[in-house]
Amino acid sequence: MIRTTRLIYFSATGTTARIVSAIGEGIGNTDTLSCALLSHTPADLSVPPDEIAVFGVPVFSGRIPAPAREALEKIKGDHTPAVIACVYGNRDYDDALRELSDIVTRNGFRVLSAGAFIGQHSIFPDTGRGRPDMSDLAIARKFGTDSLSIALQNKAAPCEIKGSQPYRKAQKVPLYPSAGKKCNRCGICAGQCPTQAIDPQNPPVTDKRKCISCAHCIAVCPRHARKFHGLLYRLVSRKFVKKYSLRKEPELFFSR
Repeated sequence: MIRTTRLIYFSATGTTARIVSAIGEGIGNTDTLSCALLSHTPADLSVPPDEIAVFGVPVFSGRIPAPAREALEKIKGDHTPAVIACVYGNRDYDDALRELSDIVTRNGFRVLSAGAFIGQHSIFPDTGRGRPDMSDLAIARKFGTDSLSIALQNKAAPCEIKGSQPYRKAQKVPLYPSAGKKCNRCGICAGQCPTQAIDPQNPPVTDKRKCISCAHCIAVCPRHARKFHGLLYRLVSRKFVKKYSLRKEPELFFSR
């Protein structure tokens, strides 16, 4: 008997949150825990075996972003059924879904199903613009419903997921957002940055040593003052959008 569904996700710009919420709608009876900020992740969180945990993470250069990995390591299961999802910007998810599966399995969860979904790219928004769209969300809801069926059947076969070990080497993107003239130094971005890369005393500036280019500061800025810019950004953006403009569709994997 499944008592409740726990939604656990890291979502810097909101796209992962939308996918995970749709999966939760398909399963039903949900409770939400956002790992968007490390300070919001309870220490030593345990999810009992009569719940379903839905884990969602964005993909950064084919891997799970470091803050999400750190948050996930705090969450333990007890042979708890889990549904996992990654969201990528229409390039590739590489080893991120496999990495997520390995983390939650190591922490005591039993992966029922896994899905790789597409969201608007956080750095190059013309790639995957508008996604997840209605079709993506419908697929995510059905994915949740099908995952619940697997949980109720209590299938024990492992879920085979694309990806490899050793994982793709994590690469730091040399593009960082900063604020322009619209910035009024309200400090919202500094207070919510998951890596504390923005100085509250000087919010227009980004600490490039700490920044992971997640674009959370862009998403939460009420004046739309923060953005990626500069000649390098424009050149890379044009090339990236052209190369990865062909629409990709979600890939789903289920326990058998």
